[in-house]
Amino acid sequence: MNVWLTQVLPHTDVVWDVGANDGYFAYGAAQAMHAAGKKGMVIAFEPGLDNPEFASTLVTPSQWPQYQDSQFTFVPQLVGATCTETTTTLDAAYARYPETHSGRSLVKVDVEGAELEVLAGAQQLLAAPHHWVVEVHGKHLLDPVLNFFRDAHRPVTVRELTPHWLLGREQRTIPTVWVTTEVPNG
Repeated sequence: MNVWLTQVLPHTDVVWDVGANDGYFAYGAAQAMHAAGKKGMVIAFEPGLDNPEFASTLVTPSQWPQYQDSQFTFVPQLVGATCTETTTTLDAAYARYPETHSGRSLVKVDVEGAELEVLAGAQQLLAAPHHWVVEVHGKHLLDPVLNFFRDAHRPVTVRELTPHWLLGREQRTIPTVWVTTEVPNG
């Protein structure tokens, strides 16, 4: 996974972090874009932002000096197949942020089993030449996730969890893989 991210992030202008949790991916991506000489924009979706302590954990680092050149937007909504008061779609969010349309995006999805709902609401982004990494939680979701990419004519790779060189294999109760869009050669 790290090799793929190393290939993709230097050419990324916008990161859509769906399921941002504590911001680990969002801030790592911002740092990688900055290292590649890009300002970097991160749009992080996390419904737990109504909890002040949790919100502080996610939002506070965006004020740190190393992120002063990055632009962060925190969206306190779930991402799904339809828009409601508490849920948006990626396509609706994409329309809401037209400043993201001119650059290459990386869409990261880590939604603990709601992958199909997120992809159903992302037809416009799936059709565009953006990079995707979707963490698929459960073998039963893999084929339906792959179908979304197949229908959008997007070649993908399924990546298994690999053991950490020092810590060994990560223990998970639900089988998990990553689906990533292929990076063109050259």
